[in-house]
Amino acid sequence: MVQKIEDDMIFRLSHKRSPGEVKLKSLEWAVVTQLDGEKTVEIIAEILALSEEEKISIFSHLLQEGLLEYVGQRQSRSYVDAALLDDIEYQFTLFMGPVAPVIMDEILELLGRNRTNLEMHQLSTLVELLALEITNEEKQKAFKKEMVQKILTVIRGAANENV
Repeated sequence: MVQKIEDDMIFRLSHKRSPGEVKLKSLEWAVVTQLDGEKTVEIIAEILALSEEEKISIFSHLLQEGLLEYVGQRQSRSYVDAALLDDIEYQFTLFMGPVAPVIMDEILELLGRNRTNLEMHQLSTLVELLALEITNEEKQKAFKKEMVQKILTVIRGAANENV
């Protein structure tokens, strides 16, 4: 019996069976390469741009073949703070002008998110997609550098609060 695949499940490659023992399709191999015992099903599906049907089918098949070992489920979702999103929008506006908020909202929509439910693991994807909108390569690099510094500052601040 195959258990229901949920987005917050975490798997790693099983030690009981090798992927070489099973005939796998290319997308199944791609999933196998992402199994690290830390990424959730949702994150792997996002990285590989899998549809809902592909995600369920692939993980179910890998589980059925004995290639997956269940690690656990993500305990809680951590969302990007509204103040950080405001800072990102402000910096993006410096590079793109008044159209920046519209582009940012479109990219958030593309990610299936909005300003209230963007998860922390999606932050780098947001920054990468925003940077791609900046046509000048120098400015693109400057934006990314600014964002990395901003995000690190926020992460360090959160880590210091938890100590």
